[in-house]
Amino acid sequence: MVGSLVPSSQELTDKVMEPIDFATAQCIVEYGPGTGVFTDVIIQRRRAETVVLLVELNEEFCKLLKERYAGQPNVHVVLGSADKTGEYLQEINAPQAEYVVCGLPFTSLPLRLDYRILEHTRDVLPPDGKLILFQYSLQNTKLFERFFRLESQTHVLLNLPPAHVLVYTPEAGSTEESGSSASAPPPAAA
Repeated sequence: MVGSLVPSSQELTDKVMEPIDFATAQCIVEYGPGTGVFTDVIIQRRRAETVVLLVELNEEFCKLLKERYAGQPNVHVVLGSADKTGEYLQEINAPQAEYVVCGLPFTSLPLRLDYRILEHTRDVLPPDGKLILFQYSLQNTKLFERFFRLESQTHVLLNLPPAHVLVYTPEAGSTEESGSSASAPPPAAA
């Protein structure tokens, strides 16, 4: 699924990259990199030893990304789902992910999958790690706050459509602590 048919603006890209400390990052994960708009910037700014894991569900985008980044050290493209990131990191013997960049269209995904992705992401990140979300609406903030604590929020008007950049940390981000009015988590999948 694609969140937007128009590539992200430079303003949105800058805001998404702002929370990442590229000088110290050992592992950066991107969910749904699509054609690589954010990925290009991550790869330009990161150190060569920083592991970059790209998790893409679309076969065509995955093929494009593999071709584009074939010569890049420590860049791994996986055709798969974000709720299996821990397995992918283990398979490539990567350090713990400190940053997850995510533009998945949560409003278009099944709620059960939303829960699985967010819970898994919280478990993959260290307490001071960051989930950097860009969304086109704030419709799912209560859902995000069931798993994460909001650190910052920015509205980027110079993007088509305008977008929100939400930075979350997993510390103190549990379902019980949030007191959210979002519906209870769906039962675990069989």
